[in-house]
Amino acid sequence: MHSRFTRRTRLAVTVLALAAAGSAPALAGTRTSVFAPIDPGVRASGMGGAYSAVGGEPTGLYWNPATLYFQDGKSLEFSYSDLYGLGTAERTFLSYGWKSVFELPRFENDRVVVTRDTESGPGYALSVQSLFLDLSEANYSELSIGAGAAWGYGDRVSVGLSLQALFVSSDFDQVSALGYNLGAGLCWRYSKHERLALAIPRLISRVFWDFESTERLPLGLNVGWTRSFTPDLLFSADLEVREGEDGLYRLAAGGEWWVLPERLAVRAGYRRLNAGLETVSVPTFGLGVRFLRLRFDYAYRVEPDALGDTHRIGLLLSI
Repeated sequence: MHSRFTRRTRLAVTVLALAAAGSAPALAGTRTSVFAPIDPGVRASGMGGAYSAVGGEPTGLYWNPATLYFQDGKSLEFSYSDLYGLGTAERTFLSYGWKSVFELPRFENDRVVVTRDTESGPGYALSVQSLFLDLSEANYSELSIGAGAAWGYGDRVSVGLSLQALFVSSDFDQVSALGYNLGAGLCWRYSKHERLALAIPRLISRVFWDFESTERLPLGLNVGWTRSFTPDLLFSADLEVREGEDGLYRLAAGGEWWVLPERLAVRAGYRRLNAGLETVSVPTFGLGVRFLRLRFDYAYRVEPDALGDTHRIGLLLSI
């Protein structure tokens, strides 16, 4: 690598380190940021990352693949963020999810009637996410392709698996890598309005670097809860413990209120990370605007450093 960096390059490298640490300025769990806990999905980000039990959308692939089972039909989700507002690091997500529909034949008055079961079929998702850093002298990029599936037992219990492939490239000598990550999850809808969830997002993983270094991502266990108090008001919470960290690693809580039912939602959340030597508390805010089959999402996260805050925008199209 170059022995000297411009100010723009130093900022970009700092952004990568913070992104890989999940916005914690201390020890990063991995050199890559695509596999790190960076709140995929604008709705999830606005709710503080308390999303392990919520799901029901394609980005559930990253939080807890078991929640893909609670999708309703087909949807396409896209999001973009300029990390820390510097114009140096850009992250994008594109996900497609769908729910299989079973057609059940039955006899009625000596005739065969086909009934469509829209709840019992498995749920699936495909996704592509990327991170691009403009380092002035050179560029650095990460691309991840993911797939997930969830199967249910009745309308209460679901299990899911996710698999991601990672491709890292850069203009720096030997700074490139290939990797994979297998995640698993479980979700239990123990009442009509409440769900509990367990997720292990990095169950089996490896990242192979060109400079003859191999890393395994730290194991972690997420416990999530969500409750819909009314059709328009939802609260959720997440707890995470992680290998190599003492005590609770992540605490997140958030809510969503459709002020104008099916039209306008406000979101807020709180995220607390205990990484390395410093504890970081991050408030988040968000909005959702729905028009027919299209939903526009916005999230704002206050960052605990001097680089700047992060704005995220996203679209979800119900097909």
